[in-house]
Amino acid sequence: MGVCLGAANIIPGVSGGTFLLIFNIYERVFSIINCISRPLLVQAAGLAGRWLRHPLQKYTFGAVTSFCKENDFAFLFKLIAGALIAIVGLSTVMKHLLTHYFSLTYAFFFGLILVSILIPIRLIPRFKIYLLGFACLGAALTVMVYVQVNPYDRMKHKSDFYQTVYESRIHAQTDRPDNGAAAPPALPGAGAEYLYAALCGAVSISAMVLPGISGSLVLILMGAYYDVLSAISALPFFRVEAILYLGCFGLGILAGGLLFARLISFVLRRFYDATMAFLLGLMLGSLWALWPFKQVAVLETQYVRENSIVTRLEDVVVYTNVNVVPAMDGQMGWAVILFLAGCGIMYGFVRAQETKTTL
Repeated sequence: MGVCLGAANIIPGVSGGTFLLIFNIYERVFSIINCISRPLLVQAAGLAGRWLRHPLQKYTFGAVTSFCKENDFAFLFKLIAGALIAIVGLSTVMKHLLTHYFSLTYAFFFGLILVSILIPIRLIPRFKIYLLGFACLGAALTVMVYVQVNPYDRMKHKSDFYQTVYESRIHAQTDRPDNGAAAPPALPGAGAEYLYAALCGAVSISAMVLPGISGSLVLILMGAYYDVLSAISALPFFRVEAILYLGCFGLGILAGGLLFARLISFVLRRFYDATMAFLLGLMLGSLWALWPFKQVAVLETQYVRENSIVTRLEDVVVYTNVNVVPAMDGQMGWAVILFLAGCGIMYGFVRAQETKTTL
């Protein structure tokens, strides 16, 4: 489950919250997070300190284990560990798939999400007419957010910024040739960049936990998606810059998650049917974002930053947010096959969940 959750959270347009619904653990996860309070954190810190002082003591280990079981933290830790393993392991793969097999990858996930719409429908005891309004509102909100995000414009804006840094560095090296072999300094405003990473984490977690809204899509809107994905890909190489960036991003996720989970739990208790109908609309709207065939644009020159060094790339292909009718070619055939595969896999999950509920 954690692996699926982690994989979902690095795909633009696919919501990790959707998979929480699919595995029927949505309310359980929020219940665990909602129970986290200051006294509980103090108790956890005390147990952690005792365990660090006496790691081999049987009583200490038993106390920590009992504390985790009582608060269902063992389940949460397994979920988080699986998600982190998937995110780190799949970030490089996902970059490759989205770069070279964009339409085929999106076709597979389009099938997954299309069938997963059955989940919130079945969670609503009796679907009443007024709930259609909440469903339409959720769908309209998702589409509205998506159409405002043009990856080409975001990439072009960021490239223009890095171009000024690149050109100023070239001029500096020309004026002072003796410094030409020196390591390039870090980009100015690194502190502000880390603070912004924390802000992005706090905002994106609100989307990651909601079915239908993609945390990755929010990161694209804020211009941080490729920074986060690149930092994750750099983790195996122990690059300090990537670790600091992701550390700040993680702190933002932690703070935002603790605050937002309480709000979600309150809304689910007071307005369960309306909330589920709204989430159903969000998932329906996300299908527009997941349409596999997009208008393609070419960025003739793109300036990017890698390890505090700005480099220049030529003829970069960018998939925009404009949906198009696909050409009837070989790629269309493979897209249909992968779409059906996604539908089949998700239907298997749904059927397995039904069987588990019946037993």
